[in-house]
Amino acid sequence: MKITKILWKPAAAAVFSLIGVYLLYGFADHVLNGMFVDWFTRNFTTTVAAYYDPQAGYVGTHEEIYWPALKSFLLWTLCLLAVLVALLIFFLTERSRRKLKCEQAKELEKLRVEQKRQQEILKGEMQRKDDLIAYLAHDLKTPLTSVIGYLSFLTETPKMPEEQRQKYLDTALSKSERLEGLINEFFDITRYNLQKIPLEKQKVNLCALLVQVTEELYPILEQHGNTIQNDVDEEEYLYADPEKMARVFNNLLKNAAAYSDPGTPIVIRSERSVDSISIMIENTGVTIPEEKLKIIFEKFFRLDSSRAQDTGGSGLGLAIAREIARQHGGEITAKSKDRRTSFAVQLPAWV
Repeated sequence: MKITKILWKPAAAAVFSLIGVYLLYGFADHVLNGMFVDWFTRNFTTTVAAYYDPQAGYVGTHEEIYWPALKSFLLWTLCLLAVLVALLIFFLTERSRRKLKCEQAKELEKLRVEQKRQQEILKGEMQRKDDLIAYLAHDLKTPLTSVIGYLSFLTETPKMPEEQRQKYLDTALSKSERLEGLINEFFDITRYNLQKIPLEKQKVNLCALLVQVTEELYPILEQHGNTIQNDVDEEEYLYADPEKMARVFNNLLKNAAAYSDPGTPIVIRSERSVDSISIMIENTGVTIPEEKLKIIFEKFFRLDSSRAQDTGGSGLGLAIAREIARQHGGEITAKSKDRRTSFAVQLPAWV
C-alpha cells in the first residue's frame, strides 16, 4: 500500500507526459508540416540548374539551401533570443530584488516594533524594580525596629511574667522571619539570572514531588484555610531537575494559596501526551483581568499592589517559574474565568 502511494504520482506524470508529446508531434506533423515547408522553401532555398534532358527538351532543376539568408535568419533569431533572455533575467532579478527589499523592510519594521516593545517592557520592569526596592527598603525598617524593641524590652525587664515574655518572644520571632523573607527577596532581585544555573535532569516522580512541596507549604495553607487536592497519577514521571521543579511548584502553589478564597481547595491534576505532561494548578478566587494575565509572568509584576504581607512578594515567583520551565523545554500559561484561575505547566515526560 505504501509503495503504491509513493509511485502513483510519478507514474501519472509519465503517462500525461507521453500523451502530451504524442499530441504535440501529431500537431506539428499533420498541421504545421506543409506550412513550414512552404515558408522555408520561399525564404531559404534557391533553384539551381542541374542537368539538360534532350528527350524532354528542358533543363532539370533542384532546390538548394540559400545559406546567406539562413545564416542571417539564425543570427537575428539568436540575437532576439539573447535579448529576450536578458530581459527575462533582468525582470526576474528586479522582481527578486524588489521582493527581497520588501521583505527586508517588513523584517526591519518587525524588529523596530519588537525593539520598541522590549524597551517598554524593560522600562516597566526597571520602574517596578525601583519601586519594589524602595518598598522593601522601607519595609525592612518596620520588622527590624520591632525586633530590636521587643528584645530590648525583654533585656531591660528580667522579671517579666512568663506568659508575657513568651508573647514578646513569639512576636520577635515572627518579625525576624518577616525580615528574613524581605532579605531573601532582595537576594532574588539582585541575583536574578537563571540562565547561568545548570540543570541536573533525572527521572522524577511527579506525584511524590508535589506531595513534598505541599508538606513544606502546610503552614501557609493552614493559615489561609486551604487544602491541596492532588489528583496526579502516582506513576507519572518527569525528566527534570527535581530541585528546580520543586521551586516552580512551590511558587505556583504559594501564589494559588495567596489569592484563593479561604477554605477552598487548590486542585492539582495532570494530562499526559506522548512525550510531555501538563500539570494544572487551579484555585478559586478573584478573576484575574485579561490585561494582567498578559503580563503576569513579567519580572517584578505583582498582582496585588497593596504590599500586604501575605501577598506582597517580590514579583519574581512566577517569572522564575516560567524561566525554569522554559529551560526544561516547557512552558507555563495562565487563564482565569468565573473566579477560577488555572496555571498550566507543560514539561517533558520520562519516556
